[in-house]
Amino acid sequence: MARYAIDYLREADLDAVHAIDVSSFSMPWSIDTYRQELRAPQLCRYVVARFLVADATPPPTPRTSLRTRLLGMFGQPDRTTEPAAGTIIGYAGIMRTPTDGHITTLAVVPEHRRHGVGELLLLALIEQAYDLGVRRLALEVRATNTPAQTLYTKYGFVATHTVPEYYRDNRESAVVMVIPDISTIAFREQTKAHSDALYQRLMHKKPRT
Repeated sequence: MARYAIDYLREADLDAVHAIDVSSFSMPWSIDTYRQELRAPQLCRYVVARFLVADATPPPTPRTSLRTRLLGMFGQPDRTTEPAAGTIIGYAGIMRTPTDGHITTLAVVPEHRRHGVGELLLLALIEQAYDLGVRRLALEVRATNTPAQTLYTKYGFVATHTVPEYYRDNRESAVVMVIPDISTIAFREQTKAHSDALYQRLMHKKPRT
């Protein structure tokens, strides 16, 4: 079984996260930018995904809640504990604004893409959105980034409009996507169903060597 842990981004992780940022985006953020946002946890939350050595410990049952499952199989972020051992393979961030929870970034190292890690990070951000007390989620995604748009659509994001020439590197347009209300029963049930499916997928995935 491939096993992952979700943890809060810590200053000790910044070099690893910045390396993923550089390999994933043409306009990466500076380490100082991340450091400044880490100092405002009431507004900004960043999580990392770690790839762990598989062990024989049975994961929690699919009947448990997403939060409990992240605590067990996936490792829900906990600032009071030491970070889990393992290689950082992805990260994601969300910022609370006056109108919504804005997903600011999400990236996974190339060799672990299309294996459920991005979805795992998105689930962690949804949990952080609840913790921040926001109801509406929003993000921008490149118009050509079809895989990311597919993932966001799966979780209920709807494209509202396009911002022409949003990205400065190549003047590509951005698609703005939103979820109007993550507090609804329908959204919670949908997220639980997707979480169950991801749980089963990761539970039966063979470890990478």
